[in-house]
Amino acid sequence: MRNRIQVFEHTTLSTKDGGFKESHFRSLVRYNERHGNRYFAVGLNRIHFRNYVGVIQVGNLTIEILPKADKDPDSETVKNKWQKALIEMLRQSGFIRVESMSDARLRLRSSSLLDIFFESFLAEVDEIVHHGLVRKYRQTCGNLPTLKGRILFHRHLVKNIVHRERFFTTHAFYDRNNPFNQVLRVALDRLVRVSSNRHLIALTRSLAILFEDIDAVKVTEETFSRLPYNRNTERYRRALQLARLIILNYSPDVRGGREDVLAILFDMNSLFERYVYVQLKRSEAKQAFLRISFRAQVPRRFWSADGMQKSIRPDIMAQIGTGPDHERVVMDTKWKIPNNGKPGDADLQQMHAYNVQFGARRSFLLYPKVGNIADVRGKFSQGEALQPSFNHNCGMVFLELFEGDKLRRDLGKDLVAMLTSAD
Repeated sequence: MRNRIQVFEHTTLSTKDGGFKESHFRSLVRYNERHGNRYFAVGLNRIHFRNYVGVIQVGNLTIEILPKADKDPDSETVKNKWQKALIEMLRQSGFIRVESMSDARLRLRSSSLLDIFFESFLAEVDEIVHHGLVRKYRQTCGNLPTLKGRILFHRHLVKNIVHRERFFTTHAFYDRNNPFNQVLRVALDRLVRVSSNRHLIALTRSLAILFEDIDAVKVTEETFSRLPYNRNTERYRRALQLARLIILNYSPDVRGGREDVLAILFDMNSLFERYVYVQLKRSEAKQAFLRISFRAQVPRRFWSADGMQKSIRPDIMAQIGTGPDHERVVMDTKWKIPNNGKPGDADLQQMHAYNVQFGARRSFLLYPKVGNIADVRGKFSQGEALQPSFNHNCGMVFLELFEGDKLRRDLGKDLVAMLTSAD
């Protein structure tokens, strides 16, 4: 039976805490070292989590790392609230498809984040199987009793100098044994090994039977980068995104002891940025009459030298209106609480550079809201090199994420209203 511990980002977990043993600690330290020590800091028999949220499974222990922007005291109610918020952020950002799971399972407090990831992946695979596994041509070589394809004369002469009844050829197969299905096969095999949920194991094995004719190949980061998506394979994309998390973040315990590690973690800064952007894009589609559009990570070169160049890219760029009279507004998301309600110098300098490079007169730093902290509107002083008419400003906007204990559904609508208001 697996145990579960729930912690928040930027907190510490010690071997003195119940359920977290020294064997778990050592396995996580090795895993973190293999990934450049980016997920957490290591202390004396303790780990300090950074800005990554998600789930880590190490041996028989599952550790859920939850986001937390407010200062409410830790409790089961607060953990439940933020676990649901994380699931909803991941769902709306396209990482998981929670609607594929039964409402009864989602209501179960015992449903772990890991089970949700696994069940979402299995739902995607099941849908792919239902519509049929994609078939592709692949080249293969072989020494055959019949002539098929093109003879490879050099190898044919070497292999068949005394076997004139055989032909060494290269020929094409049109079958299901291609990289798309091979990756799914490997992920299914991995899931059987790491899951402790009997329902999910049974479902995985029933799906794996349909992949028995698919080769179990070595899958690396390069495998995913080389997958050629087209009209026939686009339906694989979400399943392969989850398969990538399952395969590349798995670390078997080669020293024995069955302390395998699987970590599915997300940079909370990037997740918050993606969540806000998705909310804005949905509002854009629903309020087309406002003539506002949003783009993410728009690059602009701002420095270059011989053989070198540097670009800047704000998180979100809004364009209001069309034609020569359109307005640009720059937004950067910040998953943190500013000290004393004041922006950091580096953040303001960054927004000043965005305004100048993109010709934006307005920019906003977007933070999660905590307590009664109020929005701030500030102006940049006029620089000597800028035109006197280029007055530009930067505001701090604190986003109310919750309505009760659930994430709000009108976050994007409120932001659009702020951007298009006459103020």
